[in-house]
Amino acid sequence: MRKFFVFIVILLTGTAAYLWFQPADDGDTLQTDQELLPDYIAQKVTRRLYDEQGYLADTVSAERLEHFELLGFTRFENPVYTLYNEAHQPGWKASSRQAIWFNQDRVILEQQVSIESLMPDELIERIETETLEMLFPDNTLQNDAAVFIQGKGFYIKGVGLQADLTNGSLQLLQHQQTVYHNEQ
Repeated sequence: MRKFFVFIVILLTGTAAYLWFQPADDGDTLQTDQELLPDYIAQKVTRRLYDEQGYLADTVSAERLEHFELLGFTRFENPVYTLYNEAHQPGWKASSRQAIWFNQDRVILEQQVSIESLMPDELIERIETETLEMLFPDNTLQNDAAVFIQGKGFYIKGVGLQADLTNGSLQLLQHQQTVYHNEQ
């Protein structure tokens, strides 16, 4: 009987120790997995933003959109942003392979980023880089990566960029090369 009692005590102690040290299977893992899943996914989307007077301020279209509410961002595949000027005409078009739009109206464009002027008499026609941060509603651009700028009769290579698309200012942080074309 004594052996049976010792066996029961050891069995209960072992079961209690197993339950005590067993990894908690609470909802932490499940919640982390849920945060990594998008709240919704949309295909071939277009968003239009209007100003106070009812004119288009900008449009965004993308092949795919994934919205993550808990993480506070929206991810786009192949987005195209069109910004309108004070005359309510399309002024600039920005495109890339990927983009992340944060709640603070900050967009990070990644992979094959291209900014094109849609106005015929702009000095700068195109800006190319691999990553670029756009800040709305200020319509400012910034990055610290390699930049290629193409204009009427010239191109510029450099690193880092700060630009304001509203007033047309552009600052290259580190200049590497400028080539002028003499077309006659």
